[in-house]
Amino acid sequence: MAAALLLVVFTAGPVHAQAGPEKVLATIKNLKCTFSIQASGTWVNGEPQAQIKMGPTLTFQYTEVNPSESSANVEGLSSEGHVVVQLLGANMHFLEMKNTGSLMLTTVFGQESKNKKLKAIYTRADFLPIAVPGFENTPVVSQHYGECEILP
Repeated sequence: MAAALLLVVFTAGPVHAQAGPEKVLATIKNLKCTFSIQASGTWVNGEPQAQIKMGPTLTFQYTEVNPSESSANVEGLSSEGHVVVQLLGANMHFLEMKNTGSLMLTTVFGQESKNKKLKAIYTRADFLPIAVPGFENTPVVSQHYGECEILP
């Protein structure tokens, strides 16, 4: 009897906590995302290098978010248009791939940062092999940290 009660006490909280973020994320139709800190990486003379810096602030929006149809639109980036969206567990992922090989991924976590905004990251990987004299062309990657506000 005590073992059964112990099992109920320790499983009731986490199950409810896990279901909550998924329900909130599933109802999102529009998001405004703002990222103020970034980590960027590249290669200098063949050696990987990383840098963390504040700003400039990156802001964009996702509209017409529909996880059941895996679709959304992005506005405010250099390229706007359709993106793939997936709701997996307590995470919502927005994936954009370009013909040039660029990959952009935004993950919105089902956890608040402050003021009812959700923690989020934006990752970009890009490489366009162009030969320019005196310039070493290398892949560039960045990850931006911030939050997304749920809009009506």
